[in-house]
Amino acid sequence: MKNKYAHVILIFFLLLFYKSFSQEIEIKGTVSDESGALPGASVIIKGTNNGTTTDFEGQFSLRVDPNLQNVLVVSFVGYRTKEVAISADQQNYEILLESDLNQLDDVVVVGYGTEKRANLTGAVSTIDEKAIEGKPVTNSYQALQGESSGLIIQNTTSKPGSIPQINIRGISTINGNTPLIVVDGVISSLNNINPSNIESISVLKDAASAAIYGSRAANGVILVTTKNGKKGKPRFTYQTMFGIQEPTNFPKFASSWEYATLRNEALINSGMAPAFTPEQILNFKENGPDVNWNREIYKDIALQNNHNLSMSGADNGLNYLVSLGYLDQESLFKGPDYGYQRYNARINLEKEINDKFKMGGRMSFARNDIKDHAYFEEWIIEPTVRMPPIYNIVDENGNYTLSSGSNSNPLAQLEQGGVTNTQNDEFLGNFSLEYKPIEDLVLKAVLGGNITSNKTHQFRKAIEFAYPGGGNNQNSVTDSYNRSLYLNPFITATYTKTFAEKHDFDLLLGGSSEKYKEEYFGVTGIDIPGNDFGVIDNAGDLQSANGSGNEWAIQSVFGKIGYTFDDKYLLKANLRYDGSSRFAEAKRWGVFPSVSAGWILSEENFFTPLEDVVSFAKIRASWGQLGNQDISDLYGYQSLVGTGRNVYSFGGVGVSGAYYSVSNQNRTWETSTMKNLGIDLSFFKRKLDVTFEVFDNLTEDILLQLPVPATYGLGQPFQNAGSVRNRGWELSMNYQFETGAVNHSFNFNISDNRNEIEDLRGREFINGFDVNTILREGYAINSYYALKADGFFNSEEEINNSATPIFSSNVKPGDIKYLDRNGDGEIDYENDRFILGNAFPRYTFGATYAMDWNGFDFSVFIQGVGKRQQWLRGEIVEAFHNNNEGPVFERHLDRWTPENLDASYPRLTVGAESVNNAAKSDFYIYDAQYLRIKNLQIGYTLPDAAVHNIGLESTRLYLTGLNLLTFSPLNDLGVDPESVGSSGRVYPVTRVFSLGLNINF
Repeated sequence: MKNKYAHVILIFFLLLFYKSFSQEIEIKGTVSDESGALPGASVIIKGTNNGTTTDFEGQFSLRVDPNLQNVLVVSFVGYRTKEVAISADQQNYEILLESDLNQLDDVVVVGYGTEKRANLTGAVSTIDEKAIEGKPVTNSYQALQGESSGLIIQNTTSKPGSIPQINIRGISTINGNTPLIVVDGVISSLNNINPSNIESISVLKDAASAAIYGSRAANGVILVTTKNGKKGKPRFTYQTMFGIQEPTNFPKFASSWEYATLRNEALINSGMAPAFTPEQILNFKENGPDVNWNREIYKDIALQNNHNLSMSGADNGLNYLVSLGYLDQESLFKGPDYGYQRYNARINLEKEINDKFKMGGRMSFARNDIKDHAYFEEWIIEPTVRMPPIYNIVDENGNYTLSSGSNSNPLAQLEQGGVTNTQNDEFLGNFSLEYKPIEDLVLKAVLGGNITSNKTHQFRKAIEFAYPGGGNNQNSVTDSYNRSLYLNPFITATYTKTFAEKHDFDLLLGGSSEKYKEEYFGVTGIDIPGNDFGVIDNAGDLQSANGSGNEWAIQSVFGKIGYTFDDKYLLKANLRYDGSSRFAEAKRWGVFPSVSAGWILSEENFFTPLEDVVSFAKIRASWGQLGNQDISDLYGYQSLVGTGRNVYSFGGVGVSGAYYSVSNQNRTWETSTMKNLGIDLSFFKRKLDVTFEVFDNLTEDILLQLPVPATYGLGQPFQNAGSVRNRGWELSMNYQFETGAVNHSFNFNISDNRNEIEDLRGREFINGFDVNTILREGYAINSYYALKADGFFNSEEEINNSATPIFSSNVKPGDIKYLDRNGDGEIDYENDRFILGNAFPRYTFGATYAMDWNGFDFSVFIQGVGKRQQWLRGEIVEAFHNNNEGPVFERHLDRWTPENLDASYPRLTVGAESVNNAAKSDFYIYDAQYLRIKNLQIGYTLPDAAVHNIGLESTRLYLTGLNLLTFSPLNDLGVDPESVGSSGRVYPVTRVFSLGLNINF
């Protein structure tokens, strides 16, 4: 009986199992958007763990019970989540997801991976391709200016091939302050990246976001991601832009007769006879000439154009992009076709071999050809500013003149003085293999690096002047060659897992190696026969030959862990262990940790009453340490043997010898301790996003070369001896709204940073000649150090009752009066100088307004600096500087005279009489704040019906202007406010008008 009942029970359960199994059915479907399939989309049965993700074709399959009222929940980052009810009568589903414009940037590229924006606990800014599109810039640095709070870019010149200065959150060390640039996972630069190839840029500004890069991240990190293909048939894109450059600002010279009048006045004030008769002055007024030499060396306009062609797509597990680019920028300098050409080629490939293996490669090649003059640029520009307008630069016979005691002519140097041809090549690439052995674990190996080759050939030609006394009569040839190899292989293991629906973990472990090797060789020869064959073999005399080489390496292991509870509470930690070849073995390794936390308040129940107004709210905080080893002395931890000529003297005759270099085995890492507090808010259903940050960065053990006793005899070794603190804040806002059929967006960011030297071991350093800067505890790095002007002396009595300079015995009414800082009745540099600001920009800001309507679009981008000081010296500000005949500018007309006591410029003098007024003082420190209409763009996208008939997907035409208007107190000086030089001897910043065309087919 027992066996009988046992069989009945067994049969019963088998039937029940069969019935249950037979009730499950398989459903299939495809998830896509407007552009095609979406691989990696999440498909899950609501309220269960039964789910999957779409494959590379966007397809999925699931087994479900048709008797239950199941609902599919389909989600993908950047798209609105969609719920689809499952019907017993339907087994195939076509699910179309709609883009969520407010969450398209929800995934942010961070160190060695990506992260949801909502889960970020560090200070990260992102810049997408829309911020770059259509700007007539010649390099990617220029396109980023003003687009991110805390990212400070200064375009000091528009010279073809030039690179702007870049900084994140201020100056943190006396040594290198350039941020780390990582392109597609490989440490590189932005110099040769085609802006059209960039998809997104992440700026990592604090330790929580950057600590994964450890020793390389003390100055911040910029992560660049280039474009990929999108699912579907091949897509071709052609972009072209033609532009006209023109200089933006020139010094305003006084006319010839005004110059002659003021020249006479300066000579008389200095006890000399006047140089011009009244008849000559009248003739200048009626007949000129009025020659602006500075204007004569530049063209009125110069052309620039670029072209980019790309093919991209994704099919059968292969994602690809192939791109070609060409840029041609003419120089404004007159001469034989000076300018800059860049050729870009890029191939991005990614192949999904199966559900476990994926491989990829990203390769780019760039060539830069720069054709420039053969002289030091400042020496070409300098005489054009000093030259009085009474002299012609070319005489009536077309000969180059030699005027005002000069033995050369800058226009002749540009047009006949020869050329410098520079060719720079860079190959950048990485090759990756990704393996997923089990669910949630991804192993990745990457071999990346770059190879550069830089070759320069300069042929300086002898110039034949029609006038006696002309210089530049020695021709020469210089050839130099430099090449470098950088390798950066790394491996990572990433594990992500969710437990009990509320506990999300992510873990990353990795190792990295960096190796760099560089070689250089240069040779110069003179006495080349004629001016036609400028090769080193033709040199009659080999003037010099030199070469060098260096290499360095960094080995690293790193890891990070993240934990999120209930999508509300965030905790993350990073650790990196770096070893640098710049330090001795005992001091080589540094540990760089960081921790950060975040709280998403808007996920709390108590926040529900506010959700109609405040859509999202998060507070976050971070602490961490980063390292810096970026000093030029690669081997200073060990003494090296050097050899040279005339090292010793025996019997008055120099002989060759050997010597040891200075060393310090105890030098080690600079360490930056960073604290950051941030809040992220979204209002009105994410139409308005606001982020505010405050930060405090302290850099300690700064590597300095402190003075040593002269008896030491080996120079100054680098020592860990200083500390600098940076404090600041950042604010960014993004607002999107509609008025009828018109879409609007407004972006604004502003930031401020102040640095202070906290420790120099009681030492201070005064640097510079024409402009003095100081490193002193309690003040900013490289603060200006000068006398302080206190108006002008208006009488002899005032002079007698005031402190006067000990360095000048000719103080007279109309001269600058200085404050007596120590009250001893004398003015001297040793005791009476003040610390008077610095050149680093503060309150940097950028604002963009954009709108589109019925195919038309318009945008305007404004960028500027709220506070900055610029100390200018020399001929750009001083009348008759250095006892020259010129210059005299319009602003010098308002000079001190007995009838004009309220003047803006002191009395005019020349020679020794000018010593007092030429003293190093804040009289020549100017307000360099500015607001610039950086970019204005108007475009029109042709209707789909019009372009589809001819086989095109879309076509857009646009007009754009770069650097259209600049508002700054420096405009009257003819100096650009972004200039960092003190003399004004720089190639001008240009205004560019461009016509562009984008075609997709």
